[in-house]
Amino acid sequence: MFTFLTILIILVSIFIILLVLIQNPKGGGLMGGLGNTTSNIIGVQSAGDVMEKTTWGSAIILFALCVLTAFVVPKSNSGEGVQTLTEEAAKAKVPTVPQSATPAPAAPTAPAQPK
Repeated sequence: MFTFLTILIILVSIFIILLVLIQNPKGGGLMGGLGNTTSNIIGVQSAGDVMEKTTWGSAIILFALCVLTAFVVPKSNSGEGVQTLTEEAAKAKVPTVPQSATPAPAAPTAPAQPK
């Protein structure tokens, strides 16, 4: 379910990107080249309205998919919430650095100076 929702989010995001690029903001954008085709199909006055409504609808769908995905995110099996790194390492049986039983050698002393 999580993977399916993630793929849907990616597809809707790409669709929104294409919609924004096609729109004609005050005389620019890619709509100039595609404008004649869109105007012939939809009509000159309603072409911008349809594009804007489609963009807003897609954004709402994207938001809903993101919220829905937050509820189906795979959860950890422990059920204890956040764990520290040492607890995770202990459960994973990660070898730790062995502690030396012998103490470290003492620092050498300075040689006695002749009088």
